[in-house]
Amino acid sequence: MIGVGAAGPLGGERDASRRRGLSLVEPDRSARAADERAAWICLASIAGVGPVGFAAVGHRFGTAEAALESSAAEVVGLLPRADAQTGEDLRRVQHRGWRTVASRLEDEAHRAGGTVLTALDAGYPVPLSLLGGRPPVLYLLGPPEALAPPAVAVVGTRRPTGYGLTIAADISDEIARAGVTVVSGLALGIDGRAHLAALDAGGRTVAVLPSPIDRVYPPRHRALAARIVAEEGALVSEAPPGRLSGKPDFARRNRIISGLAEATVVIEAPDRSGALLTASAAQAQGRDVYAVPGPIDSVASRGCNRLIADHVAELVTSPASLLHRLGLGLSNVPADHVVATLSEAEGLVLGALIKRSGSIEELGTRSQLATPALASALTLLEARGLVASYGGVTFHATLAARRIGNSGSSR
Repeated sequence: MIGVGAAGPLGGERDASRRRGLSLVEPDRSARAADERAAWICLASIAGVGPVGFAAVGHRFGTAEAALESSAAEVVGLLPRADAQTGEDLRRVQHRGWRTVASRLEDEAHRAGGTVLTALDAGYPVPLSLLGGRPPVLYLLGPPEALAPPAVAVVGTRRPTGYGLTIAADISDEIARAGVTVVSGLALGIDGRAHLAALDAGGRTVAVLPSPIDRVYPPRHRALAARIVAEEGALVSEAPPGRLSGKPDFARRNRIISGLAEATVVIEAPDRSGALLTASAAQAQGRDVYAVPGPIDSVASRGCNRLIADHVAELVTSPASLLHRLGLGLSNVPADHVVATLSEAEGLVLGALIKRSGSIEELGTRSQLATPALASALTLLEARGLVASYGGVTFHATLAARRIGNSGSSR
Protein backbone atom coordinates (compact mmCIF):
# COMPACT_ATOMS: atom_id res chain seq x y z
CA MET A 1 0.00 0.00 0.00
CA ILE A 2 1.16 3.55 -0.64
CA GLY A 3 -0.27 5.38 2.37
CA VAL A 4 2.13 8.30 2.87
CA GLY A 5 1.38 9.61 6.34
CA ALA A 6 -1.22 8.74 8.90
CA ALA A 7 -4.03 9.29 6.41
CA GLY A 8 -2.80 6.56 4.07
CA PRO A 9 -4.33 3.07 3.86
CA LEU A 10 -1.52 1.59 5.94
CA GLY A 11 -0.48 4.80 7.71
CA GLY A 12 -1.42 3.73 11.23
CA GLU A 13 -0.03 0.22 10.87
CA ARG A 14 3.25 1.42 9.38
CA ASP A 15 3.69 4.16 11.98
CA ALA A 16 3.00 1.71 14.79
CA SER A 17 5.50 -0.71 13.27
CA ARG A 18 8.16 2.00 13.11
CA ARG A 19 7.61 2.89 16.77
CA ARG A 20 8.27 -0.79 17.55
CA GLY A 21 11.45 -0.63 15.47
CA LEU A 22 10.05 -2.89 12.75
CA SER A 23 9.95 -2.58 8.99
CA LEU A 24 7.06 -3.63 6.79
CA VAL A 25 9.61 -4.81 4.21
CA GLU A 26 11.74 -7.81 5.17
CA PRO A 27 15.52 -7.49 4.63
CA ASP A 28 15.35 -10.27 2.01
CA ARG A 29 12.62 -8.53 0.03
CA SER A 30 10.45 -10.63 -2.17
CA ALA A 31 10.35 -9.70 -5.83
CA ARG A 32 6.92 -8.18 -5.26
CA ALA A 33 8.11 -5.97 -2.40
CA ALA A 34 11.14 -4.89 -4.44
CA ASP A 35 8.83 -4.02 -7.33
CA GLU A 36 6.63 -1.89 -5.09
CA ARG A 37 9.67 -0.06 -3.74
CA ALA A 38 10.80 0.61 -7.32
CA ALA A 39 7.31 1.86 -8.15
CA TRP A 40 7.49 4.30 -5.21
CA ILE A 41 10.80 5.68 -6.49
CA CYS A 42 9.44 6.06 -9.99
CA LEU A 43 6.06 7.58 -9.09
CA ALA A 44 7.57 10.05 -6.60
CA SER A 45 10.07 11.25 -9.22
CA ILE A 46 7.34 12.61 -11.51
CA ALA A 47 7.02 16.37 -11.17
CA GLY A 48 3.49 17.30 -10.12
CA VAL A 49 2.89 14.22 -7.97
CA GLY A 50 4.14 15.40 -4.56
CA PRO A 51 3.29 13.85 -1.16
CA VAL A 52 -0.39 14.84 -1.26
CA GLY A 53 -0.88 13.46 -4.74
CA PHE A 54 1.09 10.36 -3.84
CA ALA A 55 -1.26 9.68 -0.92
CA ALA A 56 -4.33 10.31 -3.10
CA VAL A 57 -3.07 7.80 -5.64
CA GLY A 58 -2.49 5.33 -2.81
CA HIS A 59 -6.08 5.64 -1.63
CA ARG A 60 -7.36 5.05 -5.14
CA PHE A 61 -5.10 2.25 -6.39
CA GLY A 62 -3.72 0.69 -3.22
CA THR A 63 -0.16 0.37 -4.52
CA ALA A 64 2.21 2.49 -6.56
CA GLU A 65 2.70 -0.42 -8.92
CA ALA A 66 -1.03 -0.60 -9.64
CA ALA A 67 -1.10 3.15 -10.28
CA LEU A 68 1.76 2.97 -12.78
CA GLU A 69 0.02 0.12 -14.59
CA SER A 70 -3.20 2.16 -14.87
CA SER A 71 -4.36 4.89 -17.22
CA ALA A 72 -2.19 7.99 -17.03
CA ALA A 73 -5.28 10.20 -17.31
CA GLU A 74 -6.87 8.50 -14.30
CA VAL A 75 -3.73 8.98 -12.19
CA VAL A 76 -3.25 12.60 -13.24
CA GLY A 77 -6.88 13.34 -12.33
CA LEU A 78 -6.03 12.56 -8.70
CA LEU A 79 -3.08 14.96 -8.49
CA PRO A 80 -3.84 18.49 -7.24
CA ARG A 81 -0.53 19.85 -8.54
CA ALA A 82 -0.63 18.14 -11.93
CA ASP A 83 -0.35 19.98 -15.23
CA ALA A 84 -0.02 18.92 -18.85
CA GLN A 85 3.68 18.12 -18.31
CA THR A 86 2.80 15.74 -15.48
CA GLY A 87 0.69 13.64 -17.83
CA GLU A 88 3.42 13.61 -20.47
CA ASP A 89 6.03 12.57 -17.90
CA LEU A 90 3.82 9.79 -16.58
CA ARG A 91 3.13 8.40 -20.06
CA ARG A 92 6.86 8.58 -20.85
CA VAL A 93 7.64 6.59 -17.71
CA GLN A 94 5.02 3.99 -18.57
CA HIS A 95 6.44 3.69 -22.09
CA ARG A 96 10.02 3.24 -20.87
CA GLY A 97 9.00 0.92 -18.06
CA TRP A 98 8.82 2.09 -14.48
CA ARG A 99 11.27 -0.58 -13.25
CA THR A 100 13.85 0.73 -15.72
CA VAL A 101 13.25 4.32 -14.64
CA ALA A 102 13.58 3.44 -10.93
CA SER A 103 16.79 1.51 -11.58
CA ARG A 104 18.23 4.49 -13.47
CA LEU A 105 17.35 6.85 -10.60
CA GLU A 106 19.08 4.60 -8.08
CA ASP A 107 22.12 4.31 -10.35
CA GLU A 108 22.30 8.11 -10.66
CA ALA A 109 22.08 8.48 -6.88
CA HIS A 110 24.86 5.93 -6.43
CA ARG A 111 27.05 7.69 -8.98
CA ALA A 112 26.65 10.88 -6.94
CA GLY A 113 27.79 8.91 -3.89
CA GLY A 114 24.31 8.75 -2.40
CA THR A 115 21.48 6.35 -1.67
CA VAL A 116 17.71 6.28 -2.06
CA LEU A 117 15.44 5.93 0.97
CA THR A 118 11.74 5.23 0.63
CA ALA A 119 9.25 5.34 3.48
CA LEU A 120 9.10 1.54 3.08
CA ASP A 121 12.75 1.20 4.11
CA ALA A 122 13.96 0.50 7.64
CA GLY A 123 16.49 3.34 7.33
CA TYR A 124 13.85 5.99 6.64
CA PRO A 125 14.03 8.71 9.34
CA VAL A 126 11.65 7.92 12.18
CA PRO A 127 10.80 11.61 12.89
CA LEU A 128 9.58 11.98 9.29
CA SER A 129 7.78 8.64 9.27
CA LEU A 130 5.44 9.89 12.01
CA LEU A 131 4.21 12.84 9.93
CA GLY A 132 1.32 13.14 7.56
CA GLY A 133 2.47 14.29 4.13
CA ARG A 134 5.95 12.88 4.64
CA PRO A 135 8.13 12.66 1.53
CA PRO A 136 7.68 9.17 0.08
CA VAL A 137 11.25 9.12 -1.26
CA LEU A 138 14.44 10.82 -0.12
CA TYR A 139 17.85 11.03 -1.75
CA LEU A 140 20.64 10.93 0.80
CA LEU A 141 24.34 11.74 0.62
CA GLY A 142 25.84 10.52 3.88
CA PRO A 143 25.03 7.80 6.42
CA PRO A 144 21.34 7.20 7.24
CA GLU A 145 22.32 7.29 10.92
CA ALA A 146 22.90 11.04 10.53
CA LEU A 147 19.12 11.49 10.32
CA ALA A 148 18.45 9.81 13.65
CA PRO A 149 17.16 11.90 16.57
CA PRO A 150 17.79 13.90 18.63
CA ALA A 151 18.04 16.89 16.31
CA VAL A 152 17.25 20.61 16.46
CA ALA A 153 16.69 22.82 13.41
CA VAL A 154 18.41 26.22 13.33
CA VAL A 155 17.19 28.50 10.55
CA GLY A 156 17.07 32.15 9.58
CA THR A 157 17.46 34.82 6.97
CA ARG A 158 19.92 34.83 4.06
CA ARG A 159 20.74 38.45 4.91
CA PRO A 160 21.63 38.37 8.60
CA THR A 161 23.13 41.06 10.76
CA GLY A 162 26.36 40.55 12.68
CA TYR A 163 24.20 39.96 15.74
CA GLY A 164 22.30 37.18 14.00
CA LEU A 165 25.46 35.45 12.79
CA THR A 166 26.95 35.55 16.29
CA ILE A 167 23.82 34.12 17.92
CA ALA A 168 23.46 31.42 15.24
CA ALA A 169 27.05 30.32 15.87
CA ASP A 170 26.66 30.38 19.68
CA ILE A 171 23.41 28.41 19.69
CA SER A 172 24.54 25.84 17.10
CA ASP A 173 27.83 25.36 18.96
CA GLU A 174 26.01 24.65 22.21
CA ILE A 175 23.52 22.28 20.58
CA ALA A 176 26.28 20.33 18.84
CA ARG A 177 28.34 20.06 22.03
CA ALA A 178 25.25 18.62 23.75
CA GLY A 179 25.38 15.73 21.28
CA VAL A 180 22.38 16.88 19.26
CA THR A 181 22.36 17.11 15.45
CA VAL A 182 21.92 20.58 13.94
CA VAL A 183 19.54 20.57 10.94
CA SER A 184 19.33 23.46 8.50
CA GLY A 185 18.92 24.30 4.82
CA LEU A 186 22.49 25.13 3.63
CA ALA A 187 21.31 28.58 2.53
CA LEU A 188 23.56 31.61 2.73
CA GLY A 189 23.41 33.53 5.98
CA ILE A 190 22.08 31.96 9.17
CA ASP A 191 21.78 28.41 7.77
CA GLY A 192 25.38 28.28 6.63
CA ARG A 193 26.66 29.70 9.91
CA ALA A 194 24.65 27.10 11.86
CA HIS A 195 26.15 24.22 9.85
CA LEU A 196 29.66 25.61 10.19
CA ALA A 197 29.42 26.18 13.94
CA ALA A 198 28.15 22.63 14.48
CA LEU A 199 31.09 21.23 12.51
CA ASP A 200 33.61 23.43 14.29
CA ALA A 201 32.24 22.16 17.61
CA GLY A 202 32.92 18.60 16.50
CA GLY A 203 29.22 17.85 16.12
CA ARG A 204 26.99 16.51 13.39
CA THR A 205 24.86 18.54 11.01
CA VAL A 206 22.32 17.72 8.28
CA ALA A 207 21.53 19.96 5.31
CA VAL A 208 18.15 19.68 3.59
CA LEU A 209 18.55 20.82 -0.01
CA PRO A 210 16.04 22.38 -2.41
CA SER A 211 18.18 20.88 -5.18
CA PRO A 212 19.27 17.31 -5.96
CA ILE A 213 22.25 15.87 -4.08
CA ASP A 214 24.31 16.02 -7.28
CA ARG A 215 23.62 19.76 -7.79
CA VAL A 216 24.31 21.39 -4.45
CA TYR A 217 22.63 24.77 -4.04
CA PRO A 218 23.82 27.39 -3.39
CA PRO A 219 27.07 26.80 -5.32
CA ARG A 220 28.97 28.96 -2.82
CA HIS A 221 28.31 26.30 -0.18
CA ARG A 222 29.59 23.30 -2.12
CA ALA A 223 32.74 23.16 -0.01
CA LEU A 224 30.63 23.35 3.16
CA ALA A 225 28.39 20.57 1.83
CA ALA A 226 31.43 18.39 1.16
CA ARG A 227 32.68 18.99 4.69
CA ILE A 228 29.29 18.09 6.16
CA VAL A 229 29.38 14.69 4.43
CA ALA A 230 33.07 14.13 5.21
CA GLU A 231 32.39 14.67 8.93
CA GLU A 232 29.56 12.10 9.17
CA GLY A 233 26.71 14.48 8.46
CA ALA A 234 24.35 14.26 5.50
CA LEU A 235 22.72 16.07 2.60
CA VAL A 236 19.04 15.25 2.03
CA SER A 237 16.72 16.06 -0.88
CA GLU A 238 13.36 15.05 -2.30
CA ALA A 239 14.57 15.94 -5.80
CA PRO A 240 15.86 13.12 -8.03
CA PRO A 241 19.42 13.53 -9.34
CA GLY A 242 19.71 15.82 -12.34
CA ARG A 243 16.46 17.72 -11.80
CA LEU A 244 16.45 21.50 -12.01
CA SER A 245 15.18 23.28 -8.88
CA GLY A 246 12.37 25.82 -8.81
CA LYS A 247 10.84 28.16 -6.26
CA PRO A 248 8.35 25.52 -4.94
CA ASP A 249 11.27 23.24 -4.06
CA PHE A 250 12.64 25.86 -1.65
CA ALA A 251 9.29 26.10 0.15
CA ARG A 252 8.67 22.33 0.25
CA ARG A 253 11.99 21.50 1.86
CA ASN A 254 11.07 23.57 4.94
CA ARG A 255 8.72 20.86 6.22
CA ILE A 256 11.58 18.34 5.99
CA ILE A 257 13.91 20.61 7.97
CA SER A 258 11.35 20.92 10.77
CA GLY A 259 10.20 17.31 10.39
CA LEU A 260 13.68 15.90 11.02
CA ALA A 261 14.01 17.98 14.20
CA GLU A 262 12.33 17.82 17.56
CA ALA A 263 12.43 21.61 17.82
CA THR A 264 13.05 24.55 15.45
CA VAL A 265 14.96 27.70 16.40
CA VAL A 266 14.54 30.83 14.26
CA ILE A 267 17.48 33.22 14.68
CA GLU A 268 16.64 36.18 12.42
CA ALA A 269 13.78 36.36 9.92
CA PRO A 270 12.20 39.34 8.15
CA ASP A 271 8.48 39.35 7.44
CA ARG A 272 8.61 37.14 4.32
CA SER A 273 11.54 34.92 5.22
CA GLY A 274 11.48 31.24 4.31
CA ALA A 275 12.51 30.57 7.91
CA LEU A 276 8.98 31.56 8.93
CA LEU A 277 7.66 28.79 6.68
CA THR A 278 9.87 26.36 8.58
CA ALA A 279 8.47 27.66 11.87
CA SER A 280 4.94 27.28 10.54
CA ALA A 281 5.67 23.73 9.42
CA ALA A 282 7.11 22.89 12.84
CA GLN A 283 4.01 24.23 14.54
CA ALA A 284 1.75 22.21 12.24
CA GLN A 285 3.81 19.10 12.98
CA GLY A 286 3.43 19.59 16.72
CA ARG A 287 7.13 20.38 17.20
CA ASP A 288 8.45 23.09 19.51
CA VAL A 289 9.30 26.49 18.00
CA TYR A 290 11.76 28.97 19.50
CA ALA A 291 12.77 32.42 18.29
CA VAL A 292 15.55 34.86 19.11
CA PRO A 293 14.23 38.40 19.68
CA GLY A 294 15.83 41.42 18.07
CA PRO A 295 15.59 45.23 18.09
CA ILE A 296 12.09 46.45 17.24
CA ASP A 297 13.50 48.56 14.41
CA SER A 298 15.49 45.70 12.86
CA VAL A 299 13.98 44.43 9.61
CA ALA A 300 15.87 41.16 10.07
CA SER A 301 14.10 40.49 13.38
CA ARG A 302 10.52 41.40 12.48
CA GLY A 303 9.47 37.83 11.81
CA CYS A 304 11.06 36.51 15.02
CA ASN A 305 9.50 39.24 17.12
CA ARG A 306 6.11 38.50 15.60
CA LEU A 307 6.47 34.74 16.28
CA ILE A 308 7.11 35.55 19.93
CA ALA A 309 4.33 38.15 20.18
CA ASP A 310 1.82 35.74 18.61
CA HIS A 311 2.86 32.95 21.03
CA VAL A 312 3.90 30.75 18.11
CA ALA A 313 7.49 30.64 19.35
CA GLU A 314 9.02 30.67 22.79
CA LEU A 315 11.49 33.43 23.59
CA VAL A 316 15.21 32.57 23.52
CA THR A 317 17.30 34.88 25.70
CA SER A 318 20.61 32.99 25.58
CA PRO A 319 22.10 29.68 24.38
CA ALA A 320 21.99 28.45 27.98
CA SER A 321 18.29 29.30 28.31
CA LEU A 322 17.56 27.46 25.07
CA LEU A 323 19.41 24.35 26.26
CA HIS A 324 17.45 24.50 29.49
CA ARG A 325 14.15 24.82 27.61
CA LEU A 326 15.08 21.91 25.38
CA GLY A 327 16.17 19.90 28.39
CA LEU A 328 19.51 19.13 26.76
CA GLY A 329 21.28 19.35 30.08
CA LEU A 330 19.66 15.99 30.86
CA SER A 331 21.07 14.30 27.75
CA ASN A 332 23.60 12.24 29.73
CA VAL A 333 21.24 11.30 32.56
CA PRO A 334 19.64 7.84 32.17
CA ALA A 335 15.88 8.02 31.65
CA ASP A 336 15.28 5.46 34.39
CA HIS A 337 17.08 7.67 36.91
CA VAL A 338 15.07 10.77 35.94
CA VAL A 339 11.75 8.91 36.14
CA ALA A 340 12.64 7.36 39.50
CA THR A 341 13.25 10.79 41.04
CA LEU A 342 9.84 12.20 40.05
CA SER A 343 7.13 12.48 42.68
CA GLU A 344 3.73 10.99 41.94
CA ALA A 345 2.30 14.45 41.19
CA GLU A 346 5.23 15.31 38.91
CA GLY A 347 4.77 12.05 37.05
CA LEU A 348 1.06 12.69 36.53
CA VAL A 349 1.64 16.21 35.24
CA LEU A 350 4.55 15.25 32.99
CA GLY A 351 2.59 12.33 31.53
CA ALA A 352 -0.30 14.64 30.73
CA LEU A 353 1.98 17.21 29.06
CA ILE A 354 3.79 14.61 26.96
CA LYS A 355 0.39 13.74 25.51
CA ARG A 356 -0.75 17.34 24.99
CA SER A 357 0.21 20.88 26.03
CA GLY A 358 -2.25 22.79 28.15
CA SER A 359 -3.06 25.56 30.59
CA ILE A 360 -2.98 25.06 34.35
CA GLU A 361 -6.79 24.74 34.33
CA GLU A 362 -6.69 22.02 31.65
CA LEU A 363 -3.90 20.19 33.48
CA GLY A 364 -5.91 20.30 36.70
CA THR A 365 -8.80 18.57 34.95
CA ARG A 366 -6.59 15.98 33.24
CA SER A 367 -4.37 15.19 36.25
CA GLN A 368 -7.09 15.50 38.91
CA LEU A 369 -4.61 17.38 41.11
CA ALA A 370 -5.53 20.28 43.38
CA THR A 371 -4.20 23.64 42.19
CA PRO A 372 -1.49 24.01 44.91
CA ALA A 373 -0.10 20.52 44.20
CA LEU A 374 -0.28 21.12 40.46
CA ALA A 375 1.52 24.48 40.69
CA SER A 376 4.24 22.94 42.86
CA ALA A 377 4.73 20.05 40.41
CA LEU A 378 4.97 22.43 37.45
CA THR A 379 7.55 24.57 39.26
CA LEU A 380 9.73 21.55 40.04
CA LEU A 381 9.41 20.14 36.53
CA GLU A 382 10.41 23.50 35.05
CA ALA A 383 13.46 23.57 37.33
CA ARG A 384 14.44 20.12 36.04
CA GLY A 385 14.16 21.30 32.44
CA LEU A 386 11.31 18.88 31.72
CA VAL A 387 8.54 21.46 31.31
CA ALA A 388 8.46 24.93 29.74
CA SER A 389 5.70 27.47 29.32
CA TYR A 390 4.52 30.13 26.92
CA GLY A 391 4.36 33.26 29.06
CA GLY A 392 3.49 31.16 32.09
CA VAL A 393 0.08 30.38 30.56
CA THR A 394 0.42 27.29 28.36
CA PHE A 395 2.74 24.51 29.52
CA HIS A 396 4.42 21.85 27.39
CA ALA A 397 6.90 19.00 27.80
CA THR A 398 10.42 19.77 26.62
CA LEU A 399 12.39 17.78 24.08
CA ALA A 400 14.20 15.95 26.90
CA ALA A 401 10.90 15.02 28.57
CA ARG A 402 9.54 13.55 25.34
CA ARG A 403 12.73 11.54 24.88
CA ILE A 404 12.28 10.15 28.39
CA GLY A 405 8.63 9.37 27.59
CA ASN A 406 9.59 7.62 24.34
CA SER A 407 12.30 5.66 26.13
CA GLY A 408 9.83 4.49 28.74
CA SER A 409 7.18 3.52 26.19
CA SER A 410 9.66 1.47 24.17
CA ARG A 411 10.50 -0.83 27.08
